[in-house]
Amino acid sequence: MNAVRMVRARLPLVVRRALAEPLLLAAAFGSILLATTAISALLLHAGSATQAGVRRALETAPPAATATVVTSSVTAGDFAGVDRAVRAGIAHAHGEVPVRVAVRVESASYALKGQDRGDQPVLTRFAMYEGLDGQADLVSGGWPEERTAAEGGPRVGVALSEPAARAMGVSTGDEFTVVGRLDGKPAPVRVTGVFRLRDPDDPRWKGEELLRYGTQTGDFTSRGPLVVPAGTFLGRFATGVSARWLAEPDLRRLPPDRLRPFSASVAGVSADVRAGCPRCTVAETLSGTLLRLDRGALVARSTMLVPVLQLLVLGAYALALTARLLAEHRRMETALLRSRGGGSPRLAAMAAGEALLIALPCAPAAPFLAPVLLRLVNAFPWIEATGVEPPRAPDGATFAVAAAVALACAVMLAAPPLLAARRTYVEEQAVRGRADRPGLIQRAGADVALLVLAALAVWRLRGQDASETARLGGELGLDPLVGAGPALALLCGGMAALRLVPAVARVAERATRRRPGFGPALAARQVSRRPARYSGPALLLTMAMAIGVLSLTTAATWRGAQEDRARHLAGADLRVPALPGDDAQTFTTLPGVAAAVPAHRATVVADGADATLIAADAAELGRVLLLRPDLSELSPATLASRIAGSAEQPLPVVATRGLADATRITAGTAAIPVRVVGVVAAMPGTPEGTPALLADLTALRGKGPEGQVTEWWLAADGHDTARAAAALAASGRARGDLVDVASLTAGLRDDPTAAGLQGALLLGFAAALAFAVLGFLVNAAVSARERRGEFAVLGALGVSFRQTLGLLAAEQSFVIGLSLAGGVALAVAVSAAVVPPMVTAGYATGGGLPVLLHVPWPQAAALAVAVLAVLLVIVAGLARSLHRREPAAALHAGEAS
Repeated sequence: MNAVRMVRARLPLVVRRALAEPLLLAAAFGSILLATTAISALLLHAGSATQAGVRRALETAPPAATATVVTSSVTAGDFAGVDRAVRAGIAHAHGEVPVRVAVRVESASYALKGQDRGDQPVLTRFAMYEGLDGQADLVSGGWPEERTAAEGGPRVGVALSEPAARAMGVSTGDEFTVVGRLDGKPAPVRVTGVFRLRDPDDPRWKGEELLRYGTQTGDFTSRGPLVVPAGTFLGRFATGVSARWLAEPDLRRLPPDRLRPFSASVAGVSADVRAGCPRCTVAETLSGTLLRLDRGALVARSTMLVPVLQLLVLGAYALALTARLLAEHRRMETALLRSRGGGSPRLAAMAAGEALLIALPCAPAAPFLAPVLLRLVNAFPWIEATGVEPPRAPDGATFAVAAAVALACAVMLAAPPLLAARRTYVEEQAVRGRADRPGLIQRAGADVALLVLAALAVWRLRGQDASETARLGGELGLDPLVGAGPALALLCGGMAALRLVPAVARVAERATRRRPGFGPALAARQVSRRPARYSGPALLLTMAMAIGVLSLTTAATWRGAQEDRARHLAGADLRVPALPGDDAQTFTTLPGVAAAVPAHRATVVADGADATLIAADAAELGRVLLLRPDLSELSPATLASRIAGSAEQPLPVVATRGLADATRITAGTAAIPVRVVGVVAAMPGTPEGTPALLADLTALRGKGPEGQVTEWWLAADGHDTARAAAALAASGRARGDLVDVASLTAGLRDDPTAAGLQGALLLGFAAALAFAVLGFLVNAAVSARERRGEFAVLGALGVSFRQTLGLLAAEQSFVIGLSLAGGVALAVAVSAAVVPPMVTAGYATGGGLPVLLHVPWPQAAALAVAVLAVLLVIVAGLARSLHRREPAAALHAGEAS
């Protein structure tokens, strides 16, 4: 013992002073370590989720969103020069990003000999596909060899896809003759091989229905194509034909910080190609895709910073509460030092040294703990499904963030002792024992000013439209006031709730004054006499509970929004492109399918702009249409009945709001008068924000257009489409053509950029609860230690453990009850104001569905019960500790002090 005292005597005064208060300083260390670790982890998670989202989006983006398509008329003589110019221009625009260019050329139509008469001939055409042998496997025979014989020479060797060979009734080795529709010249051919595409669902084959299915039905029936080598095609069929180059960049290694510069480079591809090929037409979508992805990534990062700001506010208050307790506990000691000549610089140096001694070790430790915390969060199935890989080691930015947070925490820890050092020992004795006054912030009315600031932030957040979101997220970054809106709203709501503590305590004191019972009356008196002692933990618990419920509500609302978007985009449980021979029985016999509705989809002109027309069988449409109730005042069944087939003019339609006044549409060359019989905010089965109309298929056909069935809308039992989709895939339907609401929902939920918000909320939620439990434990322990003499007297008077527990439970019930109820109420109020616009901003797109608020009441109730159980265990432990103390020893210790 003497050796320990000698070692402690040789330690610096700052260290000895810190070791004298192990409980409070351990709590301060825990708060700082938790804050630095959680904030570092949140920022790491935001970066990882954004990078994973960008990577997945680039890897899975279809050619329609990333490819560059160049078309030009070519002949055998100029094809080589045009091909070189196109490839050179594409390579220059894509720079360091690898790009694969494949050319496809198709001939004019040919008719099978003997079937070239009449109004409905069976057509085919010759085609050359670069790289097809690497995307298909031979079923029989071999690929045709190059031949450049003049017209009328040897037979042309062709390869056919397996579906085309089956439809034409030919196999390897068969010979037949086709006749040109333009020149009438025959072309004898011989089938050298039959092939099968390795992946008919590959997006590069989108629009190549003839190659995928072997048959294409339109105004004429086409079968084929007859695939020939490049030399054969150029030598015999390249007479005024159109060539199409498809450029597909390899974006898998494109870093997120290169999205915007690469977009600017790709945007110049048209000028680069046309410099060598003036007659070429260039269509590129990659630059716009990259800009949207860059904006979306920035908005997603900004949205994930909202939990960081909430945690900063909560951590700052938790540390301020601990610092205030430490300052109050040392105020007599500080006043005595000041009375003995300790100046402000000396006291400031001691406070700063002690704060740095506690905070500095957290700066290097937090960056190594943050990845561990992220791996724990990533163990949850719904987080793991996003594919976000937590970093295995911290980077330099993480160390910088941890150092900045630790330094800020040190300043906050040192501030209260400096403010308390202004009074002398006599002044401290004079104010000691007085009733608590409201805090400085409340006395100055700063909570009212904070309320105004929070209201402004929420108003700004709710007032953002899509264009402003894109501007803030795409170029300037998220407005700090808007991003801090939820945190400010929680803080000012919690501070406003502090004003309720004294009022509730006075009411409880009057209610228990004349009633029998020792614990409640004494507890109410204690809280009423010193409300400020309980206000700090009440605010901490209120904010922690509010953050927890707000996190649960945000996650539930986000998941509900993804489900709503998937149902809206699908329009029905399952949408299937129509093939020749399909009828209702084709689909109603599938497992789990309850109804099948034929539909025709076309682009029409309404009010001078393009719109989507969906014409479906109104008799069954009400059973399959997935229409969210708030999007229309009428139910799907009522809408279907209103558009049911009628011979009257004009055509009854349901329209989106922008077309509510439409009176006429143009379908092809037919002008059709329409009458709007219903209005929807958004049309199911179309992208969000698309102007669209819904009509009855039979009624549409009665107005002139042929209205061929282009797709089938299916309803599944219990919305379970798995068995039906598997059966369709087994029958040869391409899965990529199926629009499955379950697959859409899974894809939207598993998107790392958007779903990363769930991981950030989970981290913030866990850290908030840890702050709440730590703050409550420390405050209760310090309060009980300061009142040990009081409890010793009660023990000497014969107060039992049960009564002691009742007294503490009654006292803390003010904190716990008000905090849990106030936290839930505050979270619901703030959620209603900020969650829908925050989730909407996370889409980073305009024209989306309105986001509906989802409050998960069962989970919120379970959270409140869990927190209540933990806090009651802490209260019981404190009661047991106080009751075990010997009254005589405690009273003697009080006299000695």
